[in-house]
Amino acid sequence: HAFVSCSLGGIHLMTKSGLWKLRRIHRLLELRKNSGGDKKKDEKSSAASTVSEKLINDSLANEGEAAIRSLFVGALVFSIGVAFFWLFANSFHVTSTDWIGGVQGLIHALTVMEVALLPLLYYMIKDAAGSIGKAGKMNDLASKLEKNGGKMIKDVLNAETYGWFVEDGWSPFWSTDVSGSAEEIAAEEKMLTKEIEAAQSKVESLLSEKVSAAVVEDTIDRLHSNAWMSKMEGYREYVYFLLNFIAFYGYLIGVLVFYFDNEDFQPSYVGSMKMGLSNADADWTGNFAGDFMWTVEPVIILASPTLLGLMKPKKAKVKAA
Repeated sequence: HAFVSCSLGGIHLMTKSGLWKLRRIHRLLELRKNSGGDKKKDEKSSAASTVSEKLINDSLANEGEAAIRSLFVGALVFSIGVAFFWLFANSFHVTSTDWIGGVQGLIHALTVMEVALLPLLYYMIKDAAGSIGKAGKMNDLASKLEKNGGKMIKDVLNAETYGWFVEDGWSPFWSTDVSGSAEEIAAEEKMLTKEIEAAQSKVESLLSEKVSAAVVEDTIDRLHSNAWMSKMEGYREYVYFLLNFIAFYGYLIGVLVFYFDNEDFQPSYVGSMKMGLSNADADWTGNFAGDFMWTVEPVIILASPTLLGLMKPKKAKVKAA
């Protein structure tokens, strides 16, 4: 299952979330360039038009960077998925034979997994810190809105905060996965025009001097709620990091004891990493730790959305007098 799911997941990231999405961003930027982009404004040259144009441009740039990352991460996940084939074969003792490279083939597969996992561990820490930092920004913005109302919205509106003011969040069509179909490509220009018009309309309402107190209050409540969820998601990313780091370390021990099989002539750092265990015990313990961590992780991935939804603080209802 891990072999199939990781391999297909990696291909999906490299194509629909990566290369195809990057091509779409390039096409949309070309459309923006040919139509004048933010240089072509209304005669009124309104503030809302200027802000919405910048939001669109910044969002396209951000999604382009996200597509490049998906392309890289997809290659890493695909590599791990292919390597799982040797772990699957090892479960049936196939690697004890000369088929598919034998034990050395298994060790090579584990080495590929270790190399691919290192950048993913970095991204887990980065995403965790980013989610917790985002929660802090949301709470800060909520505090500013409580003090100043809607008067300061123009000063804080950007590609990130704009989505916080939209009730269901901002998810422009270029932020979604791409199928690459001819029909989808042909419709992009119309979809871009609609997205720009919708953004400008929303920005005009946000920058209006008559922003209702109810809108501001709803935004404040939503910011506090989303901040809590973002913080919890950041903590969850740290849990993922911990699980995957233990798996990384466990499988690394198996690779080390294969190459340093003579316990009498091992470098001191290998002995330290084995924590005083013999090669056989260290190999078994490391593999067990890796297998166990990668069994627990999918359970957390599947259960955490429901669990966080149940834990999410509910807004207190105000009873009428």
